[in-house]
Amino acid sequence: MAALGSRRQWSRTAPILDRNDRNPRSRHPHMSYDIETDRLLIRPWQPDDRPAFARMAEDAEMMRYVNGSPMSSAQIDVFFARQNANLTRTGMCMGALVLRETGEVIGVAGAQPLDRNPSHDIGWWIWKAHWRRGYAAEAAAAIVDHAWTRLGLASIGAVIDPANIASIGVAEKVGMQLRHRTTADQTASWRPVIDVLVFGIERPRAAAEP
Repeated sequence: MAALGSRRQWSRTAPILDRNDRNPRSRHPHMSYDIETDRLLIRPWQPDDRPAFARMAEDAEMMRYVNGSPMSSAQIDVFFARQNANLTRTGMCMGALVLRETGEVIGVAGAQPLDRNPSHDIGWWIWKAHWRRGYAAEAAAAIVDHAWTRLGLASIGAVIDPANIASIGVAEKVGMQLRHRTTADQTASWRPVIDVLVFGIERPRAAAEP
């Protein structure tokens, strides 16, 4: 979840977006998930990344818009197991966000399928020491491009806390539009019962097929 609605009637059960390709990795079994930008690398998790992830996941300020509260050690274990399974099954995951210059893990970014909506969801968390440097927008733009050109997805979504103005701005910057309002648990079984906004975008016709 990445951590304004109008006056329309919101649906709490509507799907986020259509998922036209449920298993892109089946078409590309050797597809790399490393995503590079000028400053960042998004890659699968490695065993020695756990301390950096735990620092973020156990921080109340960081988790305010992601999980609603800090993660327990057991929840962290579940997160890593889910992302490893996602990578094996679908060729995508919420991976480690790394500064290329230093190798430091400064956040989480990537894409993942959701089990309660026919959607692929993108998200980004940036460790608070690195806020306001444009990393979230840089990562999000790279993930969107990867979704079109490497994963071959037809559409993607982002689930954002209504109070997370910064992430709403990132979603809009990469071309996403507000779809509806729901609760996070309606999008995925592992998410808490908190209000969220669902943004989405469809692949441009000009985007290359993988």
